[in-house]
Amino acid sequence: MCNYFNIFAQTIGKYNFLDINPNTYYNLNMIKNIDRDFKNSHGKSILFLGKFHSLSREDLELFLEKFDINYIDTLDKNIEMVVEGTIMSPLEEEIAYDAYKKKIPTYNTEQFEKLYASKLNSDTLLMSLKLSNDQTKLSKLLHNTHLDDTLFLKLFKMYDWGEEGLFDNSENMEISTLFTKRFYKKERFDPATFHSPISIFEIAIISENDGVLETLFSMPNLSVKQSRSGQKRPIDIKEALATNSFLNQDTLKRLVRLNNRGVDYFLAQNPLLDADIANILYERSDTEIKQALATNNNISDKLFKALLEHESAAQNLLLYQKIDLKRFKLINNLHPNIGENETLSDEVIQTLIEDNNIETIQNLSANESISLRFLEKIYALNNPSFFPYLSSNKNISQEMIREFYAKKEREIDTSLAINPSLSKSILEELYNRDDFEINKSLALNESTPIEYLQQLQLDTRLLNYLKENSTFTENILNNLGI
Repeated sequence: MCNYFNIFAQTIGKYNFLDINPNTYYNLNMIKNIDRDFKNSHGKSILFLGKFHSLSREDLELFLEKFDINYIDTLDKNIEMVVEGTIMSPLEEEIAYDAYKKKIPTYNTEQFEKLYASKLNSDTLLMSLKLSNDQTKLSKLLHNTHLDDTLFLKLFKMYDWGEEGLFDNSENMEISTLFTKRFYKKERFDPATFHSPISIFEIAIISENDGVLETLFSMPNLSVKQSRSGQKRPIDIKEALATNSFLNQDTLKRLVRLNNRGVDYFLAQNPLLDADIANILYERSDTEIKQALATNNNISDKLFKALLEHESAAQNLLLYQKIDLKRFKLINNLHPNIGENETLSDEVIQTLIEDNNIETIQNLSANESISLRFLEKIYALNNPSFFPYLSSNKNISQEMIREFYAKKEREIDTSLAINPSLSKSILEELYNRDDFEINKSLALNESTPIEYLQQLQLDTRLLNYLKENSTFTENILNNLGI
């Protein structure tokens, strides 16, 4: 027995042999287990003290009745466990202390809510709430963070917003916040965002849970201000959902049935579009929606051909669509921006090089989806107007980089300075020149060492360039512990 106590004491690292006494040994080994104690409470009582945010006394009594357990709020001999609420009166504190002295296992509301959630019959609960429409009970249940997401969403859909907005009164705001705390997931954000309408809006954009997105469709709509950048962005929940590529088919079709111009604009760009939906949008589209459809690289050949007939959409088609020789032959007016397209087939790239249109090849030269094989072909054309574009492309070889640098031309050097494939030695030489135009490129180059970027920030003219550099911004966020 002595050996056992010695080994046990060494294991816990807190007691030695002389410290161990029977009472200490009992307390260390009688580890609480709420599932076990709840099971042992069958035919007996559980003592509840204080207030419970997610459950009323009636809810608790109905729940316990299914397990032949009595709800009790005074101490007696049949109590198997104690559950303490968040706020207790002095009398309840005294009862809790008496229970502790009697070594009755005690649990907090968080622990009991987890057990409660694990033992709920969700079908029975949902049916009961549908029949009773007990909004008070529903609100309390939604506060239980241990309900699984599926049940939470089913309950959430039953909440009556009272023809008011998500944040128009304290009750709605509280329920909306429960939703955002569950489903608003970003790496870096201010926790205060949970209480802001923008959190709901962003969930609609970033969530990958189609059940969450379907629920958002049924919620009261809310609007946000349009971006000052001038770039068209969603301004309400429905438009935000239209941008999300994780929608299930039901939600997608419901958005289409809205026949809303703003929603259509963002749906037109969604990669989920099948041919039927794309055709519906095209048939009722205006110029802006046709331009949006032209950016969706999942459109059919038939729609590609139809959109080519619209001058306002044709340039977007050349820039964003997958273009093979079959589609290429349909194009009558070739705009130079086709050289910026990142989904051109090899045959089309070769054809464009052979056509030798200066602007198109300049765009091809800077296109980082173009392989080294084609970049070398462009370089072999020996046209100096291509060199600044080629020199910025990360796919060029180190040999080409050295040859460009050896030319000692400022325009080329400025382009080289933005190339993330630049060797450390050349990058250092460019940095040491302290040339403002070159420094602008270095400020944008994610391969520029952080110590150089920190020095560049001393020139306030470069701050806007540095803000676009993820190496620089990540370093700031990490230093702030965000």
